[in-house]
Amino acid sequence: MENSTPVHIELITVITQPDGSKEEFTLTSAGEWMTKNNIDYLKYEESQEAGTVRTIVKMEEDQAVILRSGALKMRLAFRTGEAMMSTYESEYGTLSLVTQTKRYTHRSTEGNAGTFHVNYGLEMAGSPVGNYDMTIKYKEAVST
Repeated sequence: MENSTPVHIELITVITQPDGSKEEFTLTSAGEWMTKNNIDYLKYEESQEAGTVRTIVKMEEDQAVILRSGALKMRLAFRTGEAMMSTYESEYGTLSLVTQTKRYTHRSTEGNAGTFHVNYGLEMAGSPVGNYDMTIKYKEAVST
């Protein structure tokens, strides 16, 4: 990415299943942050059992998109109060997903830091998968 800033990323996702049970996942990673045409982007990688997953988070004022590629391919779209079509590619083909965004915020602060937060319901093939509460905190990585 051009004019990118190295950042430290902390991602916390809390998933509430339809039966009420909860799971929490935390990821810390090195990444990049940049602004292009007044749109902020975060880019990072994570290692999973299936391989490396590259993630790009595109954060606009009233909507966001998370693009994941590599060992996992997924596109999740968010706009508060709207049902947005999304996709997940598996070895069995492409599955249609729907995100119902309840809350979306993105705030950046001085010093190349910020917080991205989205709370959404996820449906696959018309059935609820769960409620997701995702927060990504990022700050400029200080080289020592």
